[in-house]
Amino acid sequence: MKLGGTAQQVWVFIGESDRWHGKPLYLAILEVLRRGGCAGGTVLRGLAGFGANSLIHTAALVELSTDLPVVVTFVERTDRVARVLPEIAEMVREGLITVSTADVVKYTHRVPGAFPPALTVADVMTREVVTAAPGTAIDELVQRMVETGVRAVPIVGADRRLAGVVTDGDLLARGAVHLPIDVQRELSAEPSPGELPRPEAPPRWAADVMTPAPVTARPEMSLAKAAALLADHGLTRISVLDAEERLVGVVSRSDLLRTVAQTMPQPAAGSRPRVSVRGLAGEAMRRDVVTVQRETPLAETLDRLLEVVERRVVVVDEAGRPVGIITDGDVLSRAARRVHAGAFHSLAAWFAGGARPDGVEVAARDRSAADVMSGPVVMVREDAPIGDVLHVMMTRRLKLVPVVDAAGALRGAISRADLLAALASTARSGPGPEEARNG
Repeated sequence: MKLGGTAQQVWVFIGESDRWHGKPLYLAILEVLRRGGCAGGTVLRGLAGFGANSLIHTAALVELSTDLPVVVTFVERTDRVARVLPEIAEMVREGLITVSTADVVKYTHRVPGAFPPALTVADVMTREVVTAAPGTAIDELVQRMVETGVRAVPIVGADRRLAGVVTDGDLLARGAVHLPIDVQRELSAEPSPGELPRPEAPPRWAADVMTPAPVTARPEMSLAKAAALLADHGLTRISVLDAEERLVGVVSRSDLLRTVAQTMPQPAAGSRPRVSVRGLAGEAMRRDVVTVQRETPLAETLDRLLEVVERRVVVVDEAGRPVGIITDGDVLSRAARRVHAGAFHSLAAWFAGGARPDGVEVAARDRSAADVMSGPVVMVREDAPIGDVLHVMMTRRLKLVPVVDAAGALRGAISRADLLAALASTARSGPGPEEARNG
């Protein structure tokens, strides 16, 4: 958690014997702080004191049964204090609560695991969400996605209650579009409807293509649990709903990875919280990487590209060293423009899972993988710490990074999905050596 500058310190004065639902009140208050995403709290037990009843309580041996004063105190950001204070105030039936301004000079702590436990989904989620209504026209929905670059749109009613979600994959699978959203952005537009075959009953509204009852998260959910949801369901983002089931944000794979990257130890990191990111690139990478060489004919390159769900292949030289990467967007933006209009939609349909078109032979003639690949390639060593891989991927905005051995030969690759799965697995394995604390 980022805590610095002006914050607030809360003091809660209660008695040691005060209870809340059968447990000591001070422990119940600490649970509220942890559930509310606070960085920590401290319980102080007084030696002596008196309150409204004017009775002096001490810790003398002859008065061991006396109700000694207890103080729960914590320092937090103003918004967090506002979030937890009403619940604490309701719990304190007899006592005193004060709030004062605190200037935070320094705040450091070690955080167990990859995800800072003091942070919740509410701290990292995107609150300005592109949405649509069930009755939004498909053309309008697609245009909105292309313009904003989002590949998943929550479908909500007038009361912001989630009805479903429309993803890039939903649009392709149901015949609403013929090119993925990111490819359409690269090409500036979807092929005109007059050039493309249409299903007999094409979908007209968002409700026709949405996935109902999608996986969702809560604002107070831990980042580790959100990461596990994304990894287990193979998702890139999920909607965040409040207690009334209304949409309040979206948390994505990038949000989580960026948060971990920002909280990793760095030289002169100052007072940032730190996380423990364990493991090596070689342990998290996938080994079944599809490769081609620079001279591989374009037609064969397209065949290999379609073997991969992520639509990415690595180009290697004679020694097996990565020299380029090819995506479906690379092919369509650099080669497809040479295809006549009638063949263009066939190529797009092939990328969406259709039959291999004859027009590809025309587009691919005398061309090879080298004509469409992107380079140079950013790569990591198989003995590189996961934290280094995360830093590279997030700072360079990469979705796939080849992993090489000491000689530079390809050993595997790591995608953002692989990275999140590795971090989520680390979080499941248990806490680190020291819990976060402040006071």
